[in-house]
Amino acid sequence: MSSTGDHHHEHHAHATHTHGHGHGHGDHDHHHDFAEANKQHFNENANTFDEWPRAKERAKRVGVAIREAVPTLSKESTTVLEFACGTGLVAKEVYPFVRGIVGLDISSGVVELCNKRFKEEMGADEKETYAVAANILTDKDVLPGKLFDVVFCASAYHHFEFHTEITAALVGFLKPGGTLLIIDNYQKSGEAAPEVPQEHRHHVTRYGFTEEDMRKLFVEAGLGFIGYNEVEKDPEDMNLFIAKAVKPAGN
Repeated sequence: MSSTGDHHHEHHAHATHTHGHGHGHGDHDHHHDFAEANKQHFNENANTFDEWPRAKERAKRVGVAIREAVPTLSKESTTVLEFACGTGLVAKEVYPFVRGIVGLDISSGVVELCNKRFKEEMGADEKETYAVAANILTDKDVLPGKLFDVVFCASAYHHFEFHTEITAALVGFLKPGGTLLIIDNYQKSGEAAPEVPQEHRHHVTRYGFTEEDMRKLFVEAGLGFIGYNEVEKDPEDMNLFIAKAVKPAGN
């Protein structure tokens, strides 16, 4: 694995990208279907997902960052959607503080393991906390009518090709006044991003995102940009950010 940090591109990253034109990021062949590549990659690696270096430690610090970003989380009332949920490592850290979490991932392999974790490790009510496999850009009937107080996506945006479309789709699952959180690899404004190693380029589109990148994505999606902050660092893992935006209460 590369020392540029891509050794953690593997865990927590389950993309939903469909082929299209004119919306790609990075020097990638637009005929390459990143959605299908990620689906295949994570189905094949589902059983080793939790063993990626620092996967569990990362989930814990991301869970802390989410709770700090949304101090109003309520066990009685807060509903959460985790997009690109993987095997539920981050959801497990957030679950004790909310009413329920629905996970969504393109990989049926990790979704199966996520549901197993929800039931066996967390004892969650399957009516409130469960995971489904779907492509958010093509499966238009996924979670029909469901709206959430908080939607988050952790360590997966760098796998997506169509960030604008995915962000808009996530906004569609937010209640008015709801919060969208994106956690991904920190990239300092004005500095060149590290190269994505060749062995990951079939399912990773870029290294990370700057504050300006996230502000643009949120504003284009009609959200109010709240902030972009670094997640507590782990010297053995990559530096992460958490970006927060809020859906206008009138929408």
